[in-house]
Amino acid sequence: MAKHRDIPPGKCASCTAIAQFVERCAEERPDSPPTNAEICAAVGFADERAMRRHLAHLVQYGVLDINRRTVLRPAPARRPILNGPLGWAATVPGLHPTTTKALMVPASMGWHGQLSNETWAKAAGLPIRTLRWHRSILAGRTAKQPVPLIEFRRFYVEVGENDWVNGKKPYHLRQADRFTLLSGIEAAPLEGDALDVVPELARAVLHQIRWFDYAMTSRAGIEFSAREIAKYLAAGWPAHALTAILNASADRRPQSPREYLTTVLDNEPRLKGAYVIPAQVQFEGMARKGECLLCHNPAWELPGRTPLCGGDHCHEEPATATLALTA
Repeated sequence: MAKHRDIPPGKCASCTAIAQFVERCAEERPDSPPTNAEICAAVGFADERAMRRHLAHLVQYGVLDINRRTVLRPAPARRPILNGPLGWAATVPGLHPTTTKALMVPASMGWHGQLSNETWAKAAGLPIRTLRWHRSILAGRTAKQPVPLIEFRRFYVEVGENDWVNGKKPYHLRQADRFTLLSGIEAAPLEGDALDVVPELARAVLHQIRWFDYAMTSRAGIEFSAREIAKYLAAGWPAHALTAILNASADRRPQSPREYLTTVLDNEPRLKGAYVIPAQVQFEGMARKGECLLCHNPAWELPGRTPLCGGDHCHEEPATATLALTA
């Protein structure tokens, strides 16, 4: 085991604590340096002699001046207060530091955006191969990150036509993927009274689908389609998300709306798993208002989450939306 004199102060918890306390005293009371007793009390030393050995070690490495009360090395720059997507990305728990570093790049662009792997790798200062590995973790449903923190969608633009045997077909060129930051929180299935309104809500979603032609669908077919939508609503998918997915379909005039709706629902990759709440909803509190389960004060309620005022501990005063969303 290495002796203390051979260990850099930055790797010694006691040396680091002493240096930080001395620096803080120099900022707060420059005309009154701390005594040995104060330093011992601040860093938890019962033996003043042991504390003095750490002071001598700091002097030896040039962290403190010979007077043992003046910090020679400049204090590390304080981290800026991050807001919005960057603030969210910096506080996602359980990520490897490099994964967090990679996540900060799309977060710097906003909750939604468009980003290529090459641009991403350059901005993160990572090799492209390393970036792809951390992107796969962020994209989720792996052992390291079971729920995705970012959703990617391929994006194409029409750039011309291919004359294949005089049957001019559009030619599309793939662009950088579009992305949406996700919270990593899955919506829980609906329970109890919430299930009672699902059939009515499913019919409302059906009415908002632009290509669903009621004139071409029997009454039984309409009810069948509503039940198909109701399955996803009961599983926790919000109505607005289902409506957006169905309206994004390429075919605007299907011959059989009922069959086409089933095909779209069955083949949509996003509908294979549970609904993941967007990061913007989690961070900014863009959710419906409810009441705290414990004290009945107003609280923000995410889909499938129990609303609480302030996380694990209920507060007497209503907390902010961001605190409530960490519950």
